[in-house]
Amino acid sequence: MQKIPITNSPNAEYLWKGIGGHFDSFDQILCEFIDNAISNFVANKSLAKSIIVSIKEQLDKSVLVSIEDSGSGIENLNTAFSLGDTSGAQTPLNEHGFGMKHALASANPSNKDWVVCTRTKSDVERHEYKRIQAAYQTEGYTADLISVADENWPGELNGPGTVISFHVSRELWSSLRKGISGPAALKFTTMVDILAEDLGFIYAGLIRDNKATITIQAVDSAGEVIQATASAVNPDWKQFFSPFQDEDTCDLGGGNLKIKYSFGAMNEAKYRKYYKKNMSSSGLEIRLNGRVLAHNLFKEVWNREPHNMYNHVLVQVDVVSDKRAALPSTRTSKNGLREGDPRLEKLIEWVRLKMPEPPRDVGRSQDEKDLFEILRALKEKHIPDPKKVITEYNVYTSIATKIPVDMYVHHKDVVTIYEGKKDRTSVQDVYQLKMYWDGCILDGIQPTEGILIAAQHPESVVTLLGHVNKMNDLNGKNYVFKTETWKENQVPYPP
Repeated sequence: MQKIPITNSPNAEYLWKGIGGHFDSFDQILCEFIDNAISNFVANKSLAKSIIVSIKEQLDKSVLVSIEDSGSGIENLNTAFSLGDTSGAQTPLNEHGFGMKHALASANPSNKDWVVCTRTKSDVERHEYKRIQAAYQTEGYTADLISVADENWPGELNGPGTVISFHVSRELWSSLRKGISGPAALKFTTMVDILAEDLGFIYAGLIRDNKATITIQAVDSAGEVIQATASAVNPDWKQFFSPFQDEDTCDLGGGNLKIKYSFGAMNEAKYRKYYKKNMSSSGLEIRLNGRVLAHNLFKEVWNREPHNMYNHVLVQVDVVSDKRAALPSTRTSKNGLREGDPRLEKLIEWVRLKMPEPPRDVGRSQDEKDLFEILRALKEKHIPDPKKVITEYNVYTSIATKIPVDMYVHHKDVVTIYEGKKDRTSVQDVYQLKMYWDGCILDGIQPTEGILIAAQHPESVVTLLGHVNKMNDLNGKNYVFKTETWKENQVPYPP
């Protein structure tokens, strides 16, 4: 068999463009470099665990960025600058072999002004360091070996470590304000505070466990110096639900690992973005070894749309393992988890088994529709099959009209229809219920009882129901109307 040679050396320019642009915001790009630094700290059991993020605003509002760490430096430059090479991975934070190149290409798509300086312990002893700079090449690539006698080390920290510098556009820097209402342009000092909060949220578990200290040093275009520390961003817990706070050991498909978890209700925290007790900050939060990879998962877990009655619900899980194969897979850009990954699906199922239904905060319900949704779920749970429990059930369909009954329940030979008000019924609601009953009969359904449900019923409504119950319906049978309250039906309203 004849072999035909294939020349497939990638074009460096197009490769650089191709691997960039897969991040949603500036902080996600920054996290690739921070992940590498923390991975190095953990793998080498470093005593010094400092990361300094330096930001310098330019007159055109773009920024110069540098990230310095106190790690052990890059030992193998060939591995570090080869796409997809994972042989240098030290912990699960180094997963794909794309991180640093991926982030540099996204931050600096022009491939013109990025610089990586690094020195190992032996480099420090020889008073030298290595420098690799743009433009990225796929072959014939070289690093500069520099003596500190000729050029000073560009960082602030003594000892080994790495300094990565690049320039980002104003638009990319401004992406930090995503998720914050208000003017499109925010003050530079505010943007620095937002960055500190983002990093404090993403690395909360690692910061709490003293595995890294992240400091931000910033200078605005007027020369004002701003310093901030990324402190761990934590929820303000109001209470915990079963199974509360604890840890568990399980196998998601790649070997045993530990899951640290908290199931609870949160108060509104005093952050700009996080734990705000709203539909953008509730639901399931997933961390891998302390680093957040997914949050605000709700429909994915409980197969229902987010709603303000669930705004308080927060489930935090931190999946802990030093084995990459045991953990759910991340996207190449590490700004999320891979959908469809069986380990992720098994983790979500683990959460769902622990909390089959998210607890409702009915005090935040906006109207009776929300309360009927709670009542519907209770009926579905407690009435044995076969049954039919439907909210907004249409009647008068036999005469080409659709009028929705608040709730319709059919079990065995009993048909119950509901008309409801959140707080207090009126005499008009009695006739609304009567209209539903008549519509059922026109559609060939004989109701068994009609329930008028609310937090309370005035005496005038109770008196009118007594009169209506003496009347005959279209089939010559008496109407059978009753009053009930939400709490009588196990719906905790009013709270």
